[in-house]
Amino acid sequence: MISFAFSGGRVKSLSSNTRSALLVCRWASMQATDAAKARNADVEAAALVVGASRGIGLAISQVLPKRFKGKIFCACRNPDEAGALGALWQFNPERFTILKMDVTEEASVSEAAEKLKEISGGRLDLLINTAGILHDKSTSRMPERNLSQVDADWMIENFKINTVGPALVMKHFTPLMITSRKEGRVFSLLATISARVGSISDNQLGGWYSYRISKAAQNQLSRTSSLELKRRGTAIVALHPGTVNTDLSEPFQGNVRPEKLFPVDTAAVQLLDVIDSLDISDSGKFFDYAREPIEW
Repeated sequence: MISFAFSGGRVKSLSSNTRSALLVCRWASMQATDAAKARNADVEAAALVVGASRGIGLAISQVLPKRFKGKIFCACRNPDEAGALGALWQFNPERFTILKMDVTEEASVSEAAEKLKEISGGRLDLLINTAGILHDKSTSRMPERNLSQVDADWMIENFKINTVGPALVMKHFTPLMITSRKEGRVFSLLATISARVGSISDNQLGGWYSYRISKAAQNQLSRTSSLELKRRGTAIVALHPGTVNTDLSEPFQGNVRPEKLFPVDTAAVQLLDVIDSLDISDSGKFFDYAREPIEW
């Protein structure tokens, strides 16, 4: 039985017919748009996955070829250490290109953008940025529980990867996405993997200062850039993947209900389904893995 609360506080259960109707509406909202179908079917289209060597980025790189027929570029900091990503390239070198890119180094981002431009013919239709940091096993850095644990260097590191990195990616790659628009395509789309904890309105628990603040800034980046780029034919969205069974979330999975801990391949499919359901009118918005809107 599904129930909801009226503004007056009373709770009313939904009938089975109403529940079914809502589920149908939600299912319909997740159907691929005509623009997404055209993008996915275009063998000349180009997609870029940033942070593709592991976690959600790797899973998206593995799942994407099943629906997207164009060229796929996978960017990561150390390609030589990305064995699973290398296996994708070996399986289909004509469709996959691995780019060496450190999102915290502008020269590295610029060089990767130039290489993609050369190979794709100056075209980029879809960009999914999954790069991010929450903790660092190598230095035992973890999210802060209170103000006394705030450390300037750790906060700066969070901003470099979670905020500055996405800004540099947008700076150097969106000109290729605008070019796609000029060449007659309906619109291009850039999705940044964010987190619900970056929502200011949704923050009821506190803590995690560096991560929350850097993700809130990342969300502002998505919102602000959407206002500039929407009129040029590029949609910018932020996506919350839920809690995914990856190295990033592993230390924090203890209190997560089993049904809410998503296998990484499931999360990849959910995110791609949301992406394919979006239109240019959705630019500047923040969605979760079920396409439910999240307040900034």
